[in-house]
Amino acid sequence: MADERAIALAGEALLLLAERALYWPRARTLVIADLHLGKADHFRRAGIALPAGGTGHDLERLDALLARTGAARLLVLGDLLHGPIPDAPWLARWRAFRERHTGLAVDVVAGNHDRALRRQPARAQALALSAVHASLLHEPPFAFVHAEEDAPAGGPGYVLSGHLHPVLRLPGLPRLPAFRFGAGGLLPAFTAFAGGLAISPAPGERVYVCAPGAVVEVPAEARIARRMPRT
Repeated sequence: MADERAIALAGEALLLLAERALYWPRARTLVIADLHLGKADHFRRAGIALPAGGTGHDLERLDALLARTGAARLLVLGDLLHGPIPDAPWLARWRAFRERHTGLAVDVVAGNHDRALRRQPARAQALALSAVHASLLHEPPFAFVHAEEDAPAGGPGYVLSGHLHPVLRLPGLPRLPAFRFGAGGLLPAFTAFAGGLAISPAPGERVYVCAPGAVVEVPAEARIARRMPRT
C-alpha cells in the first residue's frame, strides 16, 4: 500500500505509516513521538486564539492506526503532553480514547514536556498509562528515547527518538514530516499541530517523507536543507 513502507532496521521488519507512525510487528507495538496532548488548549489559555479540535483529530488518527495494525501496545517517544493537566476538553477526549481501547497498553518514554508525569506519578495512573519510563527504554534491538542525547554514548541498541519534529522541503512542495535513519532513527511529530525542524541528512542516511496517503523515500539528490523553527 502506498500509505505504508516496509523497511528493515537493526534486523527487524518495520512498517513506516503515512500518518507519521512506525509499526513494529514482532512486538505488536505502534510507535509515535510528540503527541502533545492539549497543545492548542495551552496556547488558548495564554491568550492566543486557536481553533479547537486538534487533540480530537489526532486521537481519531490513532484510532484508525490501531484498528489497521492490530497493535497491542502504543509506545510514545516523549511529549505525550504539552504542559500541565488541567480540566480541559482534551482530557475528556483522551479518557474517551482509553475507554475505547481498554486492552491497549500505553507506554511513555518521558519527554521535556512531560513534567507532570514525572513529578506526579498519580497523573500517569489517572491517564491510564501502563508505564512511564524516565529517559530510556531498552528493548533489543532498539533503545527508545525522547531526544537522541538521552541515549548514552556507546549504549546498547539502535536508538529511535523524536523531539525534533523533523521535516523536509522538496522543490515545489510544502514542508513534509520525515523519518530519518542513519546511525540512529528519528521519527516525525505525530500531532498535526506542530512546527518542524528542517533536517540535513548525511550521506548514506535514508529519509522518508509522509505525504498525504503516501510514504515516499527521498533520494539524496532531491533533498534541500532549510532550517525552520521547532515549536
